[in-house]
Amino acid sequence: LPSRFRPQIASSTQTLGLKPTATPPLPLPLCGNPANTSRASPRVSTASRATSPSALAMANHGAAEAASIRNEAREVLSLYSDGEHEAALARAVVLAAVHPGSAVALNLAGLIHRHAALVARNDRGAHGDDEDGDENASALEKYHRHAALDAFSAAARLAPNCVVTNADHAVALVHCRRFEDAQKEFLRMLDTVANNDQADPALYSVVYDMSGDSSMKGRKRDAVKSASIAMERFAEKINHRILPLEAAKLLDASNLGGPAADEARERAKLLAETYPYSPRAQLLRAYIDLAPVRALDPAMDKKQLLRRALTTVSQAAVNFDLSLMVALFHAKLLFVLDNFDAAERECRRALRMETPNDPNWDDIPPMAALGADSDARVSYVKKQLRVLLKQIIVVAALYWSSMKNALQGQRVVSVTVDTLHAHYDGIDKSAAKTISDATRFLKNQESWSFWICLNSRCDGKKFSDTSSLWQHTCSKHRDELWGKLQSLIDPEYWENTSQDDHSLVGITLSRQSDTFLLPRVQDMFESLLLSPSVGIQAEPFAEMRQRKCREGSEILGSIREKLSFRSAVLE
Repeated sequence: LPSRFRPQIASSTQTLGLKPTATPPLPLPLCGNPANTSRASPRVSTASRATSPSALAMANHGAAEAASIRNEAREVLSLYSDGEHEAALARAVVLAAVHPGSAVALNLAGLIHRHAALVARNDRGAHGDDEDGDENASALEKYHRHAALDAFSAAARLAPNCVVTNADHAVALVHCRRFEDAQKEFLRMLDTVANNDQADPALYSVVYDMSGDSSMKGRKRDAVKSASIAMERFAEKINHRILPLEAAKLLDASNLGGPAADEARERAKLLAETYPYSPRAQLLRAYIDLAPVRALDPAMDKKQLLRRALTTVSQAAVNFDLSLMVALFHAKLLFVLDNFDAAERECRRALRMETPNDPNWDDIPPMAALGADSDARVSYVKKQLRVLLKQIIVVAALYWSSMKNALQGQRVVSVTVDTLHAHYDGIDKSAAKTISDATRFLKNQESWSFWICLNSRCDGKKFSDTSSLWQHTCSKHRDELWGKLQSLIDPEYWENTSQDDHSLVGITLSRQSDTFLLPRVQDMFESLLLSPSVGIQAEPFAEMRQRKCREGSEILGSIREKLSFRSAVLE
């Protein structure tokens, strides 16, 4: 569930799809035998205060009537489960009409009407994309939807603390496209759950009476699970299907300017406030708020309008921390406001997301994130983030170039080893290990570059130069004929071996404070523009090591061929 819902729900839920089966059975929320009518009716513990015979007689009459209604409701539900849909519907309608003060009768009528609407929908061959669409609904479908809403609305008034009744009422509102009223009903239900004030659902729903858990605690728990699933489906429907249609209309209106744009802005604000769990609603509001900015003269100061939109987007970035679209919009807005440090941090936060949401869930305008599937869309958005990072670096470089030349040659940036290690230890363990290995080697050898013995028995032993590696090879690996290799290895393999290793010769380590002193700033900008985070895929250390070993094996293969050739010539 969205973050504003989830903390108030008592149990975790699983997101369900929205496509119904061809002809679904009556939707019983629990696993049980719907034909089991042997369970006694739930009893409400009350202290009888009646003292007169007439009061006792009235109480007995009320209990008898309630038992009679419940028994008939059981019979109707069993009849429906046996496939006698029309007969069951007729009896349910009559039962609710005769007993308008019974939530049991009203909930049963609403349940059967809702299912009848679903059957009518399937009979017309409806697809998932036009679910609940009044434009294509048949007259019979509309009738059953509104009849279900009437029944559940009346039941909700009689049983305001029944979570099942609340959820059924909210779903009926959704089916009649009264989304904002459905939202209010879900939120009212959340208050009931948060206050632990929900009633036993078996008191008001014969479904739970016949097939529910044997304990009141278990029935309440299952009712919350069922309601939370309904809420999650509602949230998905709003964000993925309703809001894209709203967004298309409001964006067109905002482009018209004048009163139409003002109305669009107010509507977008209302949607964002009504559906705070929808990242798309928050982005829509910010996007439409910025529409006047795009129409202003470039010379005018737009920062006040931009900051107003930034307030909305910054909060959305906190609430929806797996949304790439929110992060991209946030970073762009920070960049336009010249807040380059924050823009860079937001870009890098987004690029570190391992399992981001599908950008198609949140994008404004709808379908702005290109790609055939989720992975392609994620790649598309991350590419935009890298381009933005490059723009940030270029702007910073231009700013630095405008400063006095005397400052440009100075080392003005440093970072402690512990700070750098802690940073990467939280996001990339392999990078943190590389930092530890590199600093340890630097302290011992006073060099950043090292060579690794390719023999597996040496477990990646490091050497500061080729001469040391060669001596080690001749000493430890004589059985592999290393003594003859020097005359066979091409000079390009052992002379100037660090030429293409991109050694960071400008970095030094202050031993007194264990602080990295980075290169001149101008050199640093050039290095950053080659960073993998701005689009060029740099090789991770582990992969570079594998590549070096693979190249070494190829060299050894070439040497073996030369040795074999020489041996053949000598023979």
